Amino acid sequence: MGLIKKAICPKCGQKYSVLRAECPYCGAGNRKQSARTTQSSDSVRKGTAASARAETNTRWQLVFGLCLIAAVIIAVIILITTTINGDYASAASSSPVTETLTPTPPPTSTPTPTPTVESITITFLSQPIANSQFTAPLGGTTQLGTTVYPLDVQGTVEWSSSDESILTVDQTGLVTAVGAGWGSVIVRCYGAAAECKVFVK
Repeated sequence: MGLIKKAICPKCGQKYSVLRAECPYCGAGNRKQSARTTQSSDSVRKGTAASARAETNTRWQLVFGLCLIAAVIIAVIILITTTINGDYASAASSSPVTETLTPTPPPTSTPTPTPTVESITITFLSQPIANSQFTAPLGGTTQLGTTVYPLDVQGTVEWSSSDESILTVDQTGLVTAVGAGWGSVIVRCYGAAAECKVFVK
């Protein structure tokens, strides 16, 4: 046995002095790798076939990356150019597209049915006037009202006088005696009518 220890190369299996930093046969290092550093491989050792392949792959990856970047730049330039310039000339020269719109007819409203009034009565102080006649003093006023049947009918009541030289009536039913003689107060609601004779003296 010699004084200098021999190391066995983990790659080629040859024995060599531990004083050497690497195997003289294959170039593999003889130091133990630190747990914090990555293991050395053939691709990082210069002069090995794996190293040559790695350099070739790196070159091709660089070429591919440059081609990809160039393609993206060209695509962006084309996109910006077509967006800015646009095909406005051909769009302006072509005939405009006209869309025919059919007007929607307005909704037809359902007519409100006219209420049916069976009868109308002229009243004084909410009571029907006896025999549908009364006497009024000349120059006096009398407030008349109405009762419409059926009672749920809501409608406009129209008042009128048969002779306005004898009596007048407004649309609230207020009768004013203006001249002596006989006259009539007439009230109408939805086709129904009632009449009350008035003697002014």
